[in-house]
Amino acid sequence: MALKAFMEDVMYGRRKSLFMGGLLSLIALCYGFMVFMRGALYAVGAFRKRKLPQRVISVGNLTLGGTGKTPAVIHIASLLEKNGKHPVVVSRGYGRKDPSAIVVVSDGQAVFADSKDGGDEPALIAAKLPGVPVVVGSDRYRAGLVAGQAFSPDTLILDDGFQHVRLRRDLDIVLVDATDPFGNGKLFPAGILREPLSALKRADVVLITRSDEAGERTGPLKARIRRYTKAPVFSSAHRPVDLMNAATGEIKTLSALRGLPILAFSGIARPALFTSLLASLGAEVKAAMVYPDHYAYRKADMEALFQKAAEVKAAMIITTEKDAARLKSMNPDGIWALRIELHVDDSNSSEWERMILWSEPTVSA
Repeated sequence: MALKAFMEDVMYGRRKSLFMGGLLSLIALCYGFMVFMRGALYAVGAFRKRKLPQRVISVGNLTLGGTGKTPAVIHIASLLEKNGKHPVVVSRGYGRKDPSAIVVVSDGQAVFADSKDGGDEPALIAAKLPGVPVVVGSDRYRAGLVAGQAFSPDTLILDDGFQHVRLRRDLDIVLVDATDPFGNGKLFPAGILREPLSALKRADVVLITRSDEAGERTGPLKARIRRYTKAPVFSSAHRPVDLMNAATGEIKTLSALRGLPILAFSGIARPALFTSLLASLGAEVKAAMVYPDHYAYRKADMEALFQKAAEVKAAMIITTEKDAARLKSMNPDGIWALRIELHVDDSNSSEWERMILWSEPTVSA
C-alpha cells in the first residue's frame, strides 16, 4: 500500500523521484504504444464495435479519476428522468470483489449491492438515484444487454465509458477538471493521462468541471481544448448541498461548518480538493487524513480516525459521499459526508439539456 501511495504521489505531481519518474516514463512509452495500436485496430475494423438498441450516453474523461464523473452521471440521469425518460446507469464497478460478474446494484426501487459487490461509484449512484436502475459489468455491452432486458430503458448512461470504445455510443461526453486538467501532460503511469489529448477529437461534448474554482483559468483551458476538438464546450461547478450522517441519514446545513473545528478524511484521487472545499465553507480543518483511492476501510481505521479527532479537538469528522458509501457496513455513526451536486453554467444550460435530451434546437422567431 505504501508503494502504491508513493507511485500515486509521483503520478499526480505531489512528490518527485528521479528513479521512479524515469521508470514510470519508460512504462508510459509502452502504454502509449498499446493505446495507439488499440485505436488503430478499431479504426481499420480489425476489432468489432458493438451496438445496443437503446440510446447510449457515455460520461468519461482523459485522466485518472478526480474529474467528477459520478456527480455528472447523477445530474444527467436526474435530468433524463425529470423529462420523462427511462435511463439505466451502466458502470464497470471499479474495486468490487468480482469484477467479471454482472451485478444489478439497484432496480430503481431497492439497492441490492454495496460498494464491495457493486463498486464505490455505482453504490453511491444507486443511493442518490431512487427510480434509476444501476447495473455493473466490466463488459459494458453484456451489462447493457442485461439492463435492457430487465428494465426496458430508453437510455443507457455509461459511467466512465470514454475508453470503452468497443461499445458504440450516441453521445460521448468528456469531463475535464479545470483545477488540474491534464496533470503534467504525460501518459499513465508517468502522469495521469489515459490517452493523449488528441483523443478529444472523439468527443461529442466536453464538460469542464469545477470551473468556479479555476476562475480566469477556464478561458485559456477552453481555448486549449478547442485545439483538439470541434465539440461544444460547457462549464460546470460542484456545489456543496449539505452534510449527512453516514449512519443515520441525519442532515445538517452547511452553515454548521462555519468556525467548526473538524477532521477531514478521504480515499479519493485528489484529496486536497476535498479539504480545500471544506475550508472554503468556513470549517477549521484541524487535521486531514488521506487514504489511497478506493481504499477499503477497516474498523481499525475508524478507531484511528476517532482517536485523531480527539487529539486535535475536532468537533466533527467529515468525509466524501464516495468514502461514506464504503463505510456503510460498519455503521459509522459520528461520521458525516459532504454532499455535492453538479450544476452546468446557466448561460449554456438550455443547450446542454437539449443535447442530453436529444431534442431539436429552439428556432428563434
